[in-house]
Amino acid sequence: MISILEIFPTEILFEIFDYLTTYDIFYSLNNLNKQINDIIQLYPLNLNFQQISRSKFDFICRYIKPEQVISISFSDEIMPNQVELFKQYFPNFQYKFISLKKFIFNNTSTILSHLPTSLTSLSIKTYLKTKQTDYLIMHTLNQQSQYLTYLKVDGSYVFRSINTSFPLLTHLIIDYCTITDSHRILHCLQSPIIYLKLSLYKEENLTLINFQSLSKSLLQLSLLFSQEILMSFQSIKQSIEQLDKLISLTIQATGTLDLMNGQLWEEYLIEKEIKKFNFKFTLAHHINCQEDKQSLLQTFRSLFWLRKKNWYVACEKGNFKSSRPILYSIPYFQPSFIFYPSNNFLSDTIIEKEIHSNHIFNLILTFYKTITIPTTPFTNVYSLTLFTTTLPSIEILLAIVNLEQIQELDVSLIKNLSIVNFQILIASMKKLKCIKMQYNPFFCPPLHIDSYIFIRNDREIFVIDENNLDRFCYLFYFIKYLEITVKSKEIILQLLKRLHYLEIVKIYCYQDYLINIKYNWFQENIPRLNTNYFTYRTTSSCLILSIGDRKIVNAKTIPETIDDDSVKPGCYKIRSHCVLQ
Repeated sequence: MISILEIFPTEILFEIFDYLTTYDIFYSLNNLNKQINDIIQLYPLNLNFQQISRSKFDFICRYIKPEQVISISFSDEIMPNQVELFKQYFPNFQYKFISLKKFIFNNTSTILSHLPTSLTSLSIKTYLKTKQTDYLIMHTLNQQSQYLTYLKVDGSYVFRSINTSFPLLTHLIIDYCTITDSHRILHCLQSPIIYLKLSLYKEENLTLINFQSLSKSLLQLSLLFSQEILMSFQSIKQSIEQLDKLISLTIQATGTLDLMNGQLWEEYLIEKEIKKFNFKFTLAHHINCQEDKQSLLQTFRSLFWLRKKNWYVACEKGNFKSSRPILYSIPYFQPSFIFYPSNNFLSDTIIEKEIHSNHIFNLILTFYKTITIPTTPFTNVYSLTLFTTTLPSIEILLAIVNLEQIQELDVSLIKNLSIVNFQILIASMKKLKCIKMQYNPFFCPPLHIDSYIFIRNDREIFVIDENNLDRFCYLFYFIKYLEITVKSKEIILQLLKRLHYLEIVKIYCYQDYLINIKYNWFQENIPRLNTNYFTYRTTSSCLILSIGDRKIVNAKTIPETIDDDSVKPGCYKIRSHCVLQ
């Protein structure tokens, strides 16, 4: 029998795949029939391992065809040691991934060396700052210098031993850099850069940047100055004066009052023919500002800003005399976390209010005595935090925010949480995936929500101990993702033994020293981890564990990846257990 999927042309199926994760594509559609399999193997894959469990990671690695992968993103934050495991699955990585164009290492312990020559985009951010990691990064950059067009690194340190130019590099992002380092790097790279983003940190009194080498190529510039670097309108103007082709400018700076003068910026932007402008300006501490939010915004209310360019600006200024005003363009510099109604931001026009409400993904409601209903409700909130004395009613919350869009809910700050009303609230959130709360033994968790973060209250040293362990395991037997604080290693063992569906766990334990936990400790004490693959990372007070599927008979065991002596004090120890097909 021919299924409906087989009727669709390949282009339509590719459109459908674009809305699915790689795991969903293979888990749902692979091996339905030969035709669907052939189409799946033609689909260009973007592998995103940044928020993934060990079991899904293993599943994807078993089914993908290396030649169909065009991008890969790694992160050790939820599943540790991904890079090492991936290397074991694909030992000849550089020769197999012949279509790979983009690689992202985001908070990983190491990186892959010997990348394929097809790779043109590379992002690197590691949390283990060791000589070996630094050497790998520098070696890789030297090796890829002739091919890269896009490069993002977490600091200028990666360029210390670079001894080659980057002739094709057009996009460069450096997250931590001094002005002197930026001059040296831009000179050495000799690249036709059209997009440059620098996060600049204090370096004595040097505030002017020399962009002479990029005067004929740079189109887009983003400069983020640390708070210690005090800037003025004139100093920014002098720094970018040489950039003749600049059409897009983004500035984040602390400094003098003239930074907040919309008329000065209007004249300069017209003169330079800047087509796109985003900014966030904070007034320096030592500068006395008597102007209120309304007067600060007034110079950004001309026809140029509101009609010709449709560029909108918001202002934040606290009620204290010491509060410094902050002006920023929206939605680009809109805060990712909005406190309502305590943010003290001001945006006058109806369009600005709509932009504000439509681009708030993390909303924190801070009601204490009175409840204020916004004129424009927040419609696109992903994460909701209730910083209130009691749980507001469903009617009030519906008037403030679209509850059906909420995927993460935080009620951990509510001191007097009504469990009955809480259950009603959860039932109204159709997309809710994760709850953060103080543990309450009277809360009966719904089965469709399997991710919980439990925090301690003011009176507790830990959340789970011998007195409430049985009750907790009974109520949350189905849980898959868990963050919690426990009394001892013995409680950790009991949780891992009894919660059979756990896939990802982050456990804090301040009374026992966790960094001494070894790989054998898990196997000797937890039967499930004798038969399942797992990966873990420890610090002195925290364990992060990702549990995979059951082991396959006659599978090859991968040894531990880092010896104890190779880990410096304060660094993470990493252990892994991997399977090769």
